[in-house]
Amino acid sequence: MLQKYSCYRQGNVEIKYIEGFEKYLDLTLSAFKESYDFLSSFFSEEINDLFRLILVPDRDEYDRLVINLLGVNIKTPSNPGRLAQPQKTDLVFLHPSAYARHSTYVFCPDEYIRMIRHELTHVFEEYLAPDIETSPRWWSEGLAVFLSKQWQYSDQFMFRQPVLEGIKVNKLPDLSGIQKDVGLAYDWGWTLVMYLYFTEGRNRVVEIVKEFDFSQNDIIKASSPSREELEASWKEWLLIHGKKIIYKAEEDFDFFS
Repeated sequence: MLQKYSCYRQGNVEIKYIEGFEKYLDLTLSAFKESYDFLSSFFSEEINDLFRLILVPDRDEYDRLVINLLGVNIKTPSNPGRLAQPQKTDLVFLHPSAYARHSTYVFCPDEYIRMIRHELTHVFEEYLAPDIETSPRWWSEGLAVFLSKQWQYSDQFMFRQPVLEGIKVNKLPDLSGIQKDVGLAYDWGWTLVMYLYFTEGRNRVVEIVKEFDFSQNDIIKASSPSREELEASWKEWLLIHGKKIIYKAEEDFDFFS
């Protein structure tokens, strides 16, 4: 299935690419390796399996590999907003040179680097979690947005803007809405992960990933006596502290303090 692909490897991370699409290989490999090293440290977990990122030249090849290699059922042609798909330790990425023709995004190196860490977070989560299928979307996407630092930047993915607007007008969604609405899960899930990180520490976030069965009820039990109390505490914290932290958006934000 990957016979026409060449290989570019460092340690246990590997890039598969088609000849003629060598551009951005160094950027991709360095971002992939740095993301792996960061996530290994964050989760205190070395994973010796091979991690493979496959750079595909166009939308048709993206759809072919997502369906036939990863086994993920998607509608074709896939949404032009889709740039990457992880499954187990494989990730399929649309090559940056194909963005102009096959996506709704403009290639930006910094955003690309953060997206690699976002998608690799999903891989770590799936590898480490006892039952990833029960994970609420807001937790999985929130964890990926938080650890990738996508929340720190006003960019094309727009994870930060809805939160700052909500804080500004003192209008935050309910946890039930975040759980049910895909858009809200992406926009606000990371603020819940951030809340847990700042109030209970990195070890609690890691514990939730590694040791709980990952249902929303389990996450709530780990953090508060009830959903209502978690929601109230999160909203209060976000309105008081969130704006300052989010606006600060320092490049050297310390995940290991």
